[in-house]
Amino acid sequence: MNKYFFIKFKSIWFVFSSILIILGLVSMVHNTITKGQAFNLGIDFTGGTNILIAVDETEQFAQKHQAIPDEIRLKNSEAITNVIKAEGVKHVQLTIVDKHYYSVNTSVMDHDKVDAMVVDLKAKVAGLNVVEVGFIGPTMGAQLQQQAFTISLVALFLLLIYITFRFEFWAAVAAILALVHDALITLGLTSILNIPVDSAYVAAILTILGYSINDTIVIFDRIRENAKTMTEGFEIIAETSIWQTLARSVYTVCTVLIVLGSIHIFGGTSLKDFSLVLLIGVSFGCYSSIFIASPLLVMFKKWSE
Repeated sequence: MNKYFFIKFKSIWFVFSSILIILGLVSMVHNTITKGQAFNLGIDFTGGTNILIAVDETEQFAQKHQAIPDEIRLKNSEAITNVIKAEGVKHVQLTIVDKHYYSVNTSVMDHDKVDAMVVDLKAKVAGLNVVEVGFIGPTMGAQLQQQAFTISLVALFLLLIYITFRFEFWAAVAAILALVHDALITLGLTSILNIPVDSAYVAAILTILGYSINDTIVIFDRIRENAKTMTEGFEIIAETSIWQTLARSVYTVCTVLIVLGSIHIFGGTSLKDFSLVLLIGVSFGCYSSIFIASPLLVMFKKWSE
């Protein structure tokens, strides 16, 4: 195998990434046309009502009737959803949080409607109790969207300044473009897979950016050190630096993916979406550090000469 292929075949990596980004953008446009919004926005951003419900008799009922607990929980989920929809609520999203707990997100409802719905729920689902009811207005949801966007821009700007100070301007541009690449691919797959977007999702995105930039800086640091001693062209220096840090990058990402995979499989329903976003982002964060950021830096250095 030709040892020098990360930089040499950069066009292949760029095309691959472009295809993924385009597919994601197409999904966003399709969702916007068909559903009215590009992503499956949670009530954190759209505004709505969150109801935490406990059904204490699920396991006891299952034992009494020799039924499978999962089947009982599914029947309870259907009963809860049907009662809420019968009240005229259009948007209902139910998640089984634990054996006895159900988290229900709906469009905005007033207190009287919630009270009436609780009465119906208790009458139709044995052992049901409403643990908590939370309200988020549409205005607050819009503010949270703006805050999430602002936080992301500020983070990227600060990273641009930091990398420029530590390395050089073109290294900063290449690193930021790689981060934008990671964000676009993660957002695109989020749209395709219909992953809920809420405040935890924003935290996951920022975590992904932090992980990705760390891996990129490790490679750029090795490029800078090799440039002091190697007499070859910058393309070979970059290629050699990638190979020298490749094992470290692969071992690190594999370790992280094992942990995230375990969380996704065994962590419960409430952690599945969060861990899935991190799995996607961390994987492409490692990919972009090797196949996107470094080739971009080589391109920019050639253009600036």
